[in-house]
Amino acid sequence: MSNLRDSNILQDFTVWVDGVGKIGEAPNFQPPEINIAIEEFRGGGMDGTVEIPFGIEKIEFDFTLHTWDEQIWTKLGYGPGSLDVPITFRGYLLTPGGTEKGVMISTLCLVKAIKTGKAEAGKKVEMTINVVANYYKHDIEGNTVAEIDVFNKVTLIGGVDKSASARRILGFTY
Repeated sequence: MSNLRDSNILQDFTVWVDGVGKIGEAPNFQPPEINIAIEEFRGGGMDGTVEIPFGIEKIEFDFTLHTWDEQIWTKLGYGPGSLDVPITFRGYLLTPGGTEKGVMISTLCLVKAIKTGKAEAGKKVEMTINVVANYYKHDIEGNTVAEIDVFNKVTLIGGVDKSASARRILGFTY
């Protein structure tokens, strides 16, 4: 049974957008949920339904900044390069033994929505940025726990490339 003494505690983090650090500006970051896309199936002669995996669902997440950041506005939208905005979360965990372990989530995204917070005189402003990733990589202390590249049909989970056979059968040559 795990308890707090066995946990890794996130000590600190920052967000980087297209190579620009948002140090001190990002109070929170909601890492994306990684979900398997499934469909129910019941074939002839089956006594019930099963769920069949069909890849990965849309990888969507958001983060908040304590500023109305002009750089973020330039990344909103459509047009050349709009699907490949690099957004990176970098942080570190403190282990029970006091060791620091690096955590990095690297993505290539479409900045889908920007929601500015309520403006009040003398108060901090906020903006929440909603993005959809076509590339996602999650590393802990240099070890890749998950890597998903939607356009190149790569789904690496726990060191196993779940899509390698499908790529070979489809004739992908990388």
